[in-house]
Amino acid sequence: MDWFDEQIETARRTGTSSLNLTGIGLARLPGSLQSLTALARLDLGRNQLSALPEWLGSLTALTRLDLWGNQLTALPESLGNLTALTRLDLWGNQLTALPESLGNLTALTRLSLGGNQLTALPESLGNLTALTRLSLSANRLIQLPARLGNLTALTWLDLVGNRLSALPESLGNLTALTRLSLGRNQLSALPESLGNLTALTRIDLAGNQLSALPESLGNLKALTRIDLAGNQLSALPESLVGLLAGEHVASAPLQAWIDGTRTTVASPAALDAILEHVPPGGVGLSSVDSTCSLFISLSGNHSALMWEGDGDVMLSWGPPPPGAPPGLTVADLQDALSDPWFTTDDTEPMAITEEQARRAGHEFLRTGRRPANVQWIDKP
Repeated sequence: MDWFDEQIETARRTGTSSLNLTGIGLARLPGSLQSLTALARLDLGRNQLSALPEWLGSLTALTRLDLWGNQLTALPESLGNLTALTRLDLWGNQLTALPESLGNLTALTRLSLGGNQLTALPESLGNLTALTRLSLSANRLIQLPARLGNLTALTWLDLVGNRLSALPESLGNLTALTRLSLGRNQLSALPESLGNLTALTRIDLAGNQLSALPESLGNLKALTRIDLAGNQLSALPESLVGLLAGEHVASAPLQAWIDGTRTTVASPAALDAILEHVPPGGVGLSSVDSTCSLFISLSGNHSALMWEGDGDVMLSWGPPPPGAPPGLTVADLQDALSDPWFTTDDTEPMAITEEQARRAGHEFLRTGRRPANVQWIDKP
């Protein structure tokens, strides 16, 4: 009996609920797995599977199934029998289509389908109303089904790197979304209904063909980050300009950290007093609840900022040129160097003046948001 058979036999004998077969070079699933009817979790990631047997649908106790990093080109209809599944990971396969039976998996809360070759989605996807996270990045999708708007529990939707030229109005039904990633598609316009997504904190629209944005985006008052790099925008809606400038957020005290010593900063005068005596190591400003912070280094025309918040760490790039959206962000250095709003003839990249750095500190004190008077890139 080889190692694999021993694993199966031990799992069968003990009635184990979890089996990890990640990265062992499996090219097919042996029939002996059928006997493990008590399995709740099965990890088959990073193997060489090109097909799945129909009997996989008999493992109805499964709540989590990992099949990422294989060579699957299709899924069996019997997958729809696994109605207890809450997590299904199919990232990094070669899937070109999905079975309609996928819509039977109504207990799913997380579904990862990124890195495949999907050109369309089944209508039955709209049945998965318990989903909170759905990843469809790096596929070949050219449109989305209107029933995607049924997935009203979604908090995270990733559609980066597809071929979408339009979005359904029903996307505006996803009012629980906090993160929406639509970068690197072919979008030339956005539906007004996006303004309904008032829980959004982050939206990525970089690398599309947008020449205008809907006024309704000004309703997204919870936004902390919007990425618009690599589009064809010449102006922003007034409602969005005001939002990004932080006009809708009340001021709150900050905590200032200098050489390990904490000071409460509750007024512009108090902040000025601190900034007048910034040591070479800089000063850190953080919100009272420590959810976001701004590090300020003052050094004449070579001053700098670093922002941490909402899982991001970003560096200041430079002041926005005329016409650029305030607080513009890009994902990396290459994007910044290729974007006309980030590269100007008379501005050294990443250089901000001491005055701009001070102004950023005051904006953070006033709004509680990432300052919009400079541009930002993700820290490498």
